[in-house]
Amino acid sequence: WAKAEPEKFRKFHNNFGPLFKTGINSDFTNRDKIIDLLRFESTVTEKDQFTSLKNYVSRMKDNQKEIYYLSGENMDIIKRDPNLEYFREKDIEVLLLTDPVDMFILPSIPEYDKKPLKSIEKADIDVDLDQKTKKESLNENLAKSLIDVFKETLGDKVEDIIESKRLVDSPVTLVSGKEALDSSMERMMKYMNKDFAGSKKILEINTRHPLIKNLSRINMADSKSPILRNCILQLFEGILILNQNLESPSEYVKRMTEIMEKATEK
Repeated sequence: WAKAEPEKFRKFHNNFGPLFKTGINSDFTNRDKIIDLLRFESTVTEKDQFTSLKNYVSRMKDNQKEIYYLSGENMDIIKRDPNLEYFREKDIEVLLLTDPVDMFILPSIPEYDKKPLKSIEKADIDVDLDQKTKKESLNENLAKSLIDVFKETLGDKVEDIIESKRLVDSPVTLVSGKEALDSSMERMMKYMNKDFAGSKKILEINTRHPLIKNLSRINMADSKSPILRNCILQLFEGILILNQNLESPSEYVKRMTEIMEKATEK
């Protein structure tokens, strides 16, 4: 069907895809055949169209060593994720996963055609910065000084704070450590167990972004500035909202009002 009658296979996939995928972890005799029949949406497929891992590999860039994917609750949320920015700019395909079953089966497929499968939420993702990007970034000393203030302000809210290589248009993003679960898996774990705390994330800072450069200038003048500290908290909680992980938005809204009041003072 997949080869000779693709429309029939697509109908089968739409109706039984989640159940069929569970065969990865239960039908070990046919595991390789099932992997070849898996289908995913991606950044290059049309709406409601799918790609196989084989076709993905056939489109990989010459210097691309990994198969990239990103998971989320729905396609609208995924496509707004800042972690996609680098891959869009470099025209690198990313699999977009909204089926909860995918989060259970992908970890059991470490590689396909000798290409590792890698979530772009991971902090250790392999990206290269061109010389233009490096030139536009804050110099090393200014970046380190600002990151120190971020760390002081956020404390144990995050695992670490580092300079980002993946961001293009957004000032900050949250990523998972090498051994941490993807955010989608963590959300499912929380649904199943309300006491599940999850892991702390790593905050990445885009030192090319105008807002981050503005914060650096404030930091040079006064590292204790209330507006600097409030902006740092606002950036952190803003990305939590984007990831649907901000438990109480009241402080965020109050702080936003304070910042706007300060910005509009004569």
